[in-house]
Amino acid sequence: MQMNSQKAEKKQIEISVIGSGIAGITTAFHLGKKGYKVNLIDPTVNSAINNLSPKNGTQASLGVLMGNVYKRSKGRAFLLRNKSMKLWKEWLTEIKYPESNFIFEKPLIKLANSEKEYQSMIDLSNNKKNYGIELLDHNSLDFWNSIFETRLIGGLISHEDGRLNPIELIKSFMQSLDQININKIDKKVCRITKNSNLYNKSWNIVLENKQSISQNYIVICSALNTQKLLKALGHEILLEPILGQVIELEFKKRISNWKEWPAILNFQSVNFIHHDPNHMLIGATLERGTKPSLLDKQEMLKMNNTAPKWLSNAKISHEWSGVRAKPINEPAPLLRQLEPGLLINTGHYRNGILLAPACAEWVGLTIEGQ
Repeated sequence: MQMNSQKAEKKQIEISVIGSGIAGITTAFHLGKKGYKVNLIDPTVNSAINNLSPKNGTQASLGVLMGNVYKRSKGRAFLLRNKSMKLWKEWLTEIKYPESNFIFEKPLIKLANSEKEYQSMIDLSNNKKNYGIELLDHNSLDFWNSIFETRLIGGLISHEDGRLNPIELIKSFMQSLDQININKIDKKVCRITKNSNLYNKSWNIVLENKQSISQNYIVICSALNTQKLLKALGHEILLEPILGQVIELEFKKRISNWKEWPAILNFQSVNFIHHDPNHMLIGATLERGTKPSLLDKQEMLKMNNTAPKWLSNAKISHEWSGVRAKPINEPAPLLRQLEPGLLINTGHYRNGILLAPACAEWVGLTIEGQ
């Protein structure tokens, strides 16, 4: 009886989540599952989702989950990663539809070409044996030496880390949001104002069509737009633009002997995803600004002048980029209640998909604790 009463109370609480990147989508999903009445507001929330025209930084990402290979075993960053990896296992079951192509691709392999890097891997494998991490054997190293035409010191495999295809992930979440009756509003938020306790709803959202929505809670997950929305309320949040990039390479010949290629290969801080016999996705370095740097891209593909022939000879078939927000002089992401009923979950310039569940849970716990 008490449980039904709590659900009824939550249905009376209205929450608007601003921004439909992975932070906003997962926040809306989590709050909707808890029984709240939720709006997800973004001009692109009903737009077609595909790689060729990414609408945000999430869609222009590789979706790499390096949760278990994180070196630390305590602190805020570790706790967020650890919690997210546990939540992803639950959420992936909930959002997976029979008609979806969405899967969690595993495992992840990291390669080392320096003694220092390999020693770090040895320490990690010793400290995190229970996380599905182990060092590569000699046969695997021989294989990767032949692929990269180099001499590797060692490597490790993480059986529980991997990749979530961002496009398929967002599509699956959008289907789930419809199932739990999340209201999607494809309008731009012009400003946020305070109400004078109108029906106990403290906040007001003004949309571009001059429509006004009164809400109990507002959660801002809108990257760089966060600054503009909060400045009018007297809150100074410092963020800078960071560009996330994905490059798709096409090989002249179909490569069929890469059967041991994992979901994610990380080498020299570059992520390689071999997703069919003659195509490879490569994760670009993160750059400041809003436009891709040709020089940085060329340097990445050269791999410090050690690029194998197959990489040097490949042609770029597609490129994607998306602007993300990085907190200035603060650890990412920003999880904060600025005033009663006004929260931010933003600044996911790196590891946004990985950390999304734990950040969404933080929002839910903060609201429940009011």
